[in-house]
Amino acid sequence: MATVSEATKPATGGAVAHSPDGAASVMEEYFHALGAKDLETVCRITGPAFDGGMKECRDLTPVQFGMLSDDDLKKLKAIRVDRAKLQSKGPDKVVVPPASIAPQIAMMAAEPKTFTMAWRGGTWVVVD
Repeated sequence: MATVSEATKPATGGAVAHSPDGAASVMEEYFHALGAKDLETVCRITGPAFDGGMKECRDLTPVQFGMLSDDDLKKLKAIRVDRAKLQSKGPDKVVVPPASIAPQIAMMAAEPKTFTMAWRGGTWVVVD
């Protein structure tokens, strides 16, 4: 089981800006990690959004990897988040709407998802 420090350490391994720009950078890192099938990075960023935490993330994310085509993986590695479209909800919460994410893979276009990020333990993580 992951310790709190593993779950909240900065995803980039260094300092992450406590700002919407920092949240966007971590969100981009998440998508790039998803495209690279990097389980540890994906779960470090999104584990808090799972009801079962890091364990559930580590169990379910490989299933998601298996659903991605080679084209999806390539697009995920190229995703950028448009900082101008982010919604700051105070100093510790940023909403990342689907329109801020490009390019999108077919799954994202078919089921648009709004991500909510929170500042925890010195980094941004996805909480919803």
